[in-house]
Amino acid sequence: MKTTARSEWSKLENKRRGLMSRGERYANFTLPRLLTPEQWDENSDELSHDWQAVGAQAVNHVVNKLVLSLFAPSRPFMRLEADAKWKQEAIQQGVTEGLIDDALAGAERAAVKELDSRGTTRPQLYQAIANLVVLGNVVKYLPKDSKEDICIYNLRQYVVRRTGNGKVKVLLIRECLSFDELEEDVQAAVLAGPSKSRYRHDTKVEYFRWLVLNDKGGYDMTQWVDDTKLPEKFDGAWKEEDCPYRVLTWNLKNGNHYGTGLVEDYAGDFSGLSSLSEAQIKGAILSSEFRWMVNPAGMTKVEDLENSENGAALPGMPEDVALIANSKSQDLAVVQNIGQEYIQRIGRGFLMGSAVTRNAERVTAEEIRMQATELETSFGGTYSRLAVEMQLPMARWLLRAVSMDLKNTKLKLSIVTGLDALSRSGDLDNLRAALQDVGLLANLQQLVPSLKVSEIISTIFVGHGLPAAKYVKDEQTMQAEAQAAQAAQAQTNMNEQAVSAGVEAGVNQGQ
Repeated sequence: MKTTARSEWSKLENKRRGLMSRGERYANFTLPRLLTPEQWDENSDELSHDWQAVGAQAVNHVVNKLVLSLFAPSRPFMRLEADAKWKQEAIQQGVTEGLIDDALAGAERAAVKELDSRGTTRPQLYQAIANLVVLGNVVKYLPKDSKEDICIYNLRQYVVRRTGNGKVKVLLIRECLSFDELEEDVQAAVLAGPSKSRYRHDTKVEYFRWLVLNDKGGYDMTQWVDDTKLPEKFDGAWKEEDCPYRVLTWNLKNGNHYGTGLVEDYAGDFSGLSSLSEAQIKGAILSSEFRWMVNPAGMTKVEDLENSENGAALPGMPEDVALIANSKSQDLAVVQNIGQEYIQRIGRGFLMGSAVTRNAERVTAEEIRMQATELETSFGGTYSRLAVEMQLPMARWLLRAVSMDLKNTKLKLSIVTGLDALSRSGDLDNLRAALQDVGLLANLQQLVPSLKVSEIISTIFVGHGLPAAKYVKDEQTMQAEAQAAQAAQAQTNMNEQAVSAGVEAGVNQGQ
């Protein structure tokens, strides 16, 4: 029997039930909306939430930090560089290096402006990173049509198999829709098939996109509706770097098909805090309850006590009525103190103890760099890997959206993130720092004539990560300029002497 997308889905879905169960648990600790129960209905069911909200606060905090650092507003996160040979040829033809750099920087700014102008793109990026932090897995779709926006698929919507080195081997995306929610051309293709009689506008269908790794290292895609394969015109084929479907992970162990998230690293603390929060809330409710005990042989009647108003006079003796209250405040204090230890550990793990970035629309490059450094040092290689897996495809997609396709060009694209500051603003800061250091050498050669000041300056520029040849003149250039200056001065002196001689001759002749 021929394998269909639906049968392949069922096979791979059954192999990850434990993963989904853990994912629902982690989502319940933090943001339940990220992975709702399989049979959950938004129209009738209420999402279950944990006894504490620290998880939601922690996840939202670190996600905001990551998005701001990876995709800072109005600041390019990519860098375009021209091929050295091509750049040299352009300079020889009269194009200045500054003009080339200005053009590339303009393209970078245009790409980031495109990101900022799309009202739904940045929320989708938030959603993607939130899924990575909580569940450790997400699929991001970058459409070929630049007018369309990106789309995020959570762990419930796809299954994946990988090779031993972590490369995606099979990706199967499933969407559960009504038939009339499919694209019109997809509906027409289904209705042209043998099973057209079973479909109505409100018929529930399963829409599959099935990507398989081919022999060339790229991906071939087929599309299915239920068990019906759509015609070849719906198929797709891409090279690995051009594939619009990106399977992202927070942390992927060799040999595993799915990644793990940051929340899983702190699952024990979240579980402990949840239990303590439940005990604290229930204990506080019990502690707030009290009862009156009335002596049945006394003069005070229970009915009189229950029906009396505040300040009323009742017959009886004070000994007839006694207050019964639950005195557990000391026990609750112990629970609260232990809970604070869990909160502190979670807070440190999710960077809630720092306030590097101000709450403002525009922040400085230094603030964002400090935040990037904090993320890099806290999460190790995860932050840098996101630059490759998430930022680089995003940069290519944004550049295509502004009509700048890098294919068949002499341009190279790189991501500047982590400890390297932010795009070209980082070079500006490094240049400023280098010039400050050079300023300290103003009188150095006069004080110590034996020092080679030009070599020292070159070392300073290189130490700040800047190309010394671009900013520092070499010895030959300086000698040539000195000789040219001397020749110009000599010519000036000769001209002055000639003028003086002419004037003197004229004076003598007049006499």
